[in-house]
Amino acid sequence: MSAFLGPIHFWLYNKIGKQEELTKAIASMATGNGWISDRTAYIRDLPALEDVIDESNIHGWLQDQIHDAETRYADLIQTVLTTHPERLEEISKVAFRYGRRNGRDAEKATDVFRIFEDFFVNGMPCDRVNAVVTESDDEVSWQMTQDIHAQYWNGETNIYYELRDCVMRGMLEGTPFALDSRDDARFTIKRT
Repeated sequence: MSAFLGPIHFWLYNKIGKQEELTKAIASMATGNGWISDRTAYIRDLPALEDVIDESNIHGWLQDQIHDAETRYADLIQTVLTTHPERLEEISKVAFRYGRRNGRDAEKATDVFRIFEDFFVNGMPCDRVNAVVTESDDEVSWQMTQDIHAQYWNGETNIYYELRDCVMRGMLEGTPFALDSRDDARFTIKRT
């Protein structure tokens, strides 16, 4: 990786920021409902990248930020659900509303896929997690080549992907596109 900040580093840091916003929204709801007593253990505000990054280790520093954000998000959800799995319904509503607030107009399915790629943390760009299978203006299908989230979820990645689906569906609300997630590894965006 290069020894200077470039657009790809800001792109990735912005995606981490989106993860942080979702964590904060869920932590705020959980605190308000009395499910956790202190949300500060789970949330973090991100300062400007150029003010905090270790420029001698850009790749490693960004990887650490992903690990930290993913760990806190998984810990929050698992803590809230440990004794009350029924709370997933309320968390899913928060995820959907968060997605709806972050929806954007798109004319083509390929645009929607790009919006998702610009939004969700999928490891480092060199991980190449999502591989497009089919692509047209009306439909994009992709498959995950690896599950980079599993390490944070103690075998419960189905919860991670259920919440991610809620965010994606929220982002698509009011658009001419719908999401089909056949399982946790294969997805399709289709014009409805």
